Amino acid sequence: MREHIFRRNVAGRAMITGPLAVLIVFTLSFVFILSESIHRTIAAWFGCVCLLFLGLTMSVFNLCESVANGEGGHVFALFGGDGTVDICHESLESLMLSWIHFDVIGLLLGMMIFAALLEMSGFFEYVSVKAAKLSGGDPWKLVVYLGTFTTLISLIIDNVTAIIIIAPVTLRICQKLEINPVPPLLAEAILSDTGGVASMVGDPPNVMIASATKSMEIGDLFGFNGFLLRLGLLTFFAWIATLGYMRWYYREWRESKPAHVEAILEEDEWDAIDDMGLMKSTIAILGATVVMFSLTEFLHLHVEIHAIALAGAGFALVAARPEDHEMRHGLMHSVMEKVEWHALLFFAGLFILVGAMGNVGYLEMLANWIFRNFGSNEIMLAVAIIWVSAIASAVVDNIPFTAAMIPVIIGIGEADPSIDLAPLFWALAMGAGFGGNATPIGSSANVMTVSISERGPNPITTKEWMRVGFPVMIITCVVASIFMIIFHGMIYSSV
Repeated sequence: MREHIFRRNVAGRAMITGPLAVLIVFTLSFVFILSESIHRTIAAWFGCVCLLFLGLTMSVFNLCESVANGEGGHVFALFGGDGTVDICHESLESLMLSWIHFDVIGLLLGMMIFAALLEMSGFFEYVSVKAAKLSGGDPWKLVVYLGTFTTLISLIIDNVTAIIIIAPVTLRICQKLEINPVPPLLAEAILSDTGGVASMVGDPPNVMIASATKSMEIGDLFGFNGFLLRLGLLTFFAWIATLGYMRWYYREWRESKPAHVEAILEEDEWDAIDDMGLMKSTIAILGATVVMFSLTEFLHLHVEIHAIALAGAGFALVAARPEDHEMRHGLMHSVMEKVEWHALLFFAGLFILVGAMGNVGYLEMLANWIFRNFGSNEIMLAVAIIWVSAIASAVVDNIPFTAAMIPVIIGIGEADPSIDLAPLFWALAMGAGFGGNATPIGSSANVMTVSISERGPNPITTKEWMRVGFPVMIITCVVASIFMIIFHGMIYSSV
């Protein structure tokens, strides 16, 4: 770090320095977020405002940062010979904005627009009736069906998108059956987080890892097939263990008797469609967008996923021609009302909080601690990264943590070139994916699930989430550690 945590004034008394002040603001913000004493978006941006004040009054932040060559900057770049670029910003505001991952924000916004159009067409109502009929009104069958469906979707598209699409459906089903929607919503989020670990596109951290390793010698290992081959079996066992724990935890809820089952079974799901043309056009463009997600890797297209999502959403809006004249006239207003703007603002604030921690040196300290304690043993180093990533991802969203951890792993490789970095990146994918289950802010999918649950009478609380998610994190990370120890030299090593 650039300076000590404490300085002493002339009288010998300890004074709080900038880095410690940043840590205090970070800690207080997350206490407010997890305690739910105030709305999480307000808590996050309260922290951001405090960080801005610290930056202006104490000059705690370094306006020049080293990033990977090609990530860009705002003012000018000093190119180094190690594949990094020193980006220097004109102002503190420019620096703080650079910490926001607008690619993630763009992806979420694009998929939210798709979800809004599908909701307006009546698609979610159609699926809710169909799923309720398939389950026969059995609550646990409903959890298994919806959880499995969400997991399978998460293998093709990211789990955030899967939640944006399926969570409103779940809310409607539970309203029809008059059952508590919290168990199925939690199951969908946690199972999608767990299942998404096996896919390069299933979880945003995996996309970031694949992108970071693309220019490295081990880059060929981290493609779509590479993730599925090396993490597929692990994820299957972790998924089964997760479902088993949730079945035990919700044993009383499983025995509940839903209301109006007979009436729902007699409903015609096609009657729920309000606008067939709007539904067909939106599904067709959404399908094409998902296909493009996969083709970018296979065809080596230099197009980012968030750009594809926003472009697809734009085409969907252009193609939308609602049959109802009033709906057509107020289309944009209706779509914008359904976008979860507060969730997007929360993500932006979260990125700034984590970016500040990296800027003042705390993430570098974490890297040094990991390497100092586990660097002599490659397998134990990988296991340590699993648990450190899991615990950290439970405190902050796994997307900004992964962004901060990637250069840490690269730094470990630079400190000791003999270390194989492939197991470390696999360990990061495991830890960030499984660890995100522990808290409602552990992953982007979790945040979206909580946000959508607030539309109903039973919003998911932090307490309820952690009762389910924290044990799941422990169980899945134990499974991941066992896999890393047993199969390290066979499937996770690059040699």
